[in-house]
Amino acid sequence: MAPDEPERWWHTIELPDGSVTDAWWDFRPLVPKLPWPDLRGKRCVDIGTADGFWAFELERRGAADVVAIDRPSYFQSLCRARFEEAQTKLGSRVRYEECDLYELDGEFDFAFMGYVLQVVADPLGALEAVRRVSRELLLLDTVSLPLSLLPAPLARLDARRDGGEWFVFNPRGLRKAVETAGWNVEAQTRVLADKRGLDWKHRVGVRGRACAILATA
Repeated sequence: MAPDEPERWWHTIELPDGSVTDAWWDFRPLVPKLPWPDLRGKRCVDIGTADGFWAFELERRGAADVVAIDRPSYFQSLCRARFEEAQTKLGSRVRYEECDLYELDGEFDFAFMGYVLQVVADPLGALEAVRRVSRELLLLDTVSLPLSLLPAPLARLDARRDGGEWFVFNPRGLRKAVETAGWNVEAQTRVLADKRGLDWKHRVGVRGRACAILATA
């Protein structure tokens, strides 16, 4: 990246002037494939918000109050600036808080947790922390397609071998983790393509695959 070239956003976000942010991840095609409950009038939290795509989606779906949280880090500080830019342009009322998910407090009707479980060292503890404060959870996370071919609920440690992820589950393992943390699974999607790349790993599904679970406490 050239010194004067702006950094890409994390999420693709459509803005009112018709422009679209230049981003690493475009989740717009994924939105209608998720098992959304009715969010109208609900108090919601978006965990691991980055620059806010999912938080703004919760608001668009009629949530009465949305809190977007992310743990303090250099990455988070960059994303927060872009969140605030999008928030202003969208005229959004989403509130932003710096917070570690293990320290969540308050009461929420619904929590969205997108691509967070794979980057925390204690995924069961994370799911339990969310259950203490929310009645519903929509979990979206990366899954391992090779492990999906096996019948057991499984997870792979350090799936990319670069320290960027802790655990990546297969769909059965993701469901088992949710249930072990005390949630009741109401719906689970099939394996979804969340990013299409030109390299062979994306083409055959080694990367770029996800699964979503809707659960109640």
